[in-house]
Amino acid sequence: MSGRIKTIGEVLNEAALMLRDYCENKEEDYKKIALMMLSQILNMEKTEVILNKGLPVEQDKYEKIVNAISKYLQDYPLQYCTNKAFFMGLELYVDENVLIPRFDTEVLVEVAIEIFKSKKNLYFLDIGTGSGCIAVALCKFLDCKVFAVDISERALEVASKNAKLNGVENRISFVRSNLFEDIPKNLRYDAIISNPPYISDEEIFELDPRVLKEPHIALFSKEDGLWFFREIANKAKLYLKDGGYIIFEVGFSQAEKVKEILKKNGYKNISSRRDLNNVERCIFAING
Repeated sequence: MSGRIKTIGEVLNEAALMLRDYCENKEEDYKKIALMMLSQILNMEKTEVILNKGLPVEQDKYEKIVNAISKYLQDYPLQYCTNKAFFMGLELYVDENVLIPRFDTEVLVEVAIEIFKSKKNLYFLDIGTGSGCIAVALCKFLDCKVFAVDISERALEVASKNAKLNGVENRISFVRSNLFEDIPKNLRYDAIISNPPYISDEEIFELDPRVLKEPHIALFSKEDGLWFFREIANKAKLYLKDGGYIIFEVGFSQAEKVKEILKKNGYKNISSRRDLNNVERCIFAING
């Protein structure tokens, strides 16, 4: 890695060449991927990268770009290669210890904003916080405090980092817990929000290799992918205020089954919201 400092334009061309064969084999735009990598690692807008091709690239940044490409060529998702993801317009740090935030999950936060936008001093419980994307976004858009729970200590470290990155660390309490096991019972929440693991073991062969780089503990669930919905729905009533909400993200084709689980557990006003792909992605209901 020694030698003269390369320009943005030179590094962009080098990155594109390194990615070309791999991306063309997967029918991806290698120039677009290269531009996204440089944009994120250099902390520049894509247009800035294009307009400033003559600027030098610092050696440490160049090494990060080369390492990111090396990981991408090993089927790692782009977000793990650059350690950046975006959720509700917020920048987040991500690595292999957490699920990558998806646009689909933004529907949960949008529903919570609609329900609670006029209320103050809210308390939320985020079960399976992972990167902390839901907890952080709730604190950015609502007057609330969040108890963010995960079974993984490493995931909680990432989530804590993201709370600090977005200036909401004083409003989120991170708790290592297997679902409700270590959650204090002296507080009732306005809403319990969860994007739990919901992929069944049988679906593993249908997944993209990049998805399989994400933590399996955050992806897979027993009982046809529905086990966590049953567990959370059953115990959440002990932690919810009367009239409090339970808000789930569900997998493709799971909406009706999750609605039935909520109905059996006595929840009222069971509703759903579709994502941008017109999939029933968010199921929410009231603790009656």
